[in-house]
Order: sequence, then C-alpha cells, then structure tokens
Amino acid sequence: MSISDVTARVAMINSELSSLATAFIPAANTASSTSTSNSAPTAGASMSFSSQLSNAITGTTATATDGLPAKASTMLTSGQQTFANRLASDTGLDSGVVSAWLLAEESGSAAVSRQAANNNDWLNIGYTDSGTYGSADNIWADPTAAADATAGWLKGQNTIPGYGTASSGIQSILSTAGQAPEAQISALQNSGWASSGYPSLPSLYQQVAG
Repeated sequence: MSISDVTARVAMINSELSSLATAFIPAANTASSTSTSNSAPTAGASMSFSSQLSNAITGTTATATDGLPAKASTMLTSGQQTFANRLASDTGLDSGVVSAWLLAEESGSAAVSRQAANNNDWLNIGYTDSGTYGSADNIWADPTAAADATAGWLKGQNTIPGYGTASSGIQSILSTAGQAPEAQISALQNSGWASSGYPSLPSLYQQVAG
C-alpha cells in the first residue's frame, strides 16, 4: 500500500471515528428533553402530595367543609363542620342555616366535650324531656354517617334506632330547601323541634354567614 493510500485510509478512519463520537449526542439530547418534559408532572405530583400531607396534618380535606361559610371554621368543631356540610348536601338546606342550627344546639365547651365523647348527634335527636333515645347507637360515632341518618330522619325515614320517625312539622322543614335562608329559619322555628322556638337562630345565622 502506498503512502498516499495509507494517508487516505487514516483520514477515512478518523472520519468514521468522528461520526461514532457524535452518534449518541441526539439520543442524549432526547433523554434530556424527556427528562425536562417529565419534570413538570413530577413537580405537580410532589405538590399534590405536599398538599395532601398538609391536609392530613391539619385534619381537614378539601371536601370536608366545602360549601360552608368561612366563619363556620371558627365557630364549629371539626366534627360539626363535617356534619353540617354533609347535612346541607343531603337535604338542600342552606349551609349557613345548618351551621347556625348546630350552634343553637351545641356550641363552645359543650360542643368540644360532645366531640371528645365521639358523639356526633349535633342536633340532639333523641334527647327529650322524658328521656334520651338512640344516643348510644354507633351511627353517631362518625359525623358523615350521623348526618346521613339525620337527613333520613328529617325525610320521615326510620333511621334513628329506638326513636321512631319525625313529626310532620319537622318533616316540613325540608320543604323550604332551595328557598331563602329566612324561610328555612322560619320553618325551623315553627317546626316544634325546640320548645324555645330558636329565638337566637336569626342572629346566629348572621354571625356565621355575615
């Protein structure tokens, strides 16, 4: 082989080596691009986890009090908030009216003690002057189950063990669902639920919803 042939051959080999050296650069760029494009979902997943962790620490969820007036979180216990939100959803009653209703029945230290006892009968169904009925049932251990049972009872269903069904006056409360809060408050006051007629209910509603 002549010197010129050797020189040409070396040049060809160098050219091939150069091609091989850069052959994987596009792949590296592609990997980098893929990594970059995946970084956003990864960050989003991390943020979602952080949000969920924060919710777990504070004992709240996005749906636990969704729809309640903002002031409800400062006036109701966490159990009351969950109960009120669910009852409003189950019945169509105004969430502010429901929140005020709970405050008329249980508030302050009495509500804190009730929650500590794991008793979510926030509207005191079964508590009467002649005795207490159904208060020991396990439906009251969970605020969501308690709200569902309360909603059923308001609709005339036999959902409170040992207590029977609601009177026609009480069942008529739900006929105001979707109406103005004032109409719902009036229905509660005239339902016979409380012998006092809930004179403080309008002002409690203003405190919660105001």
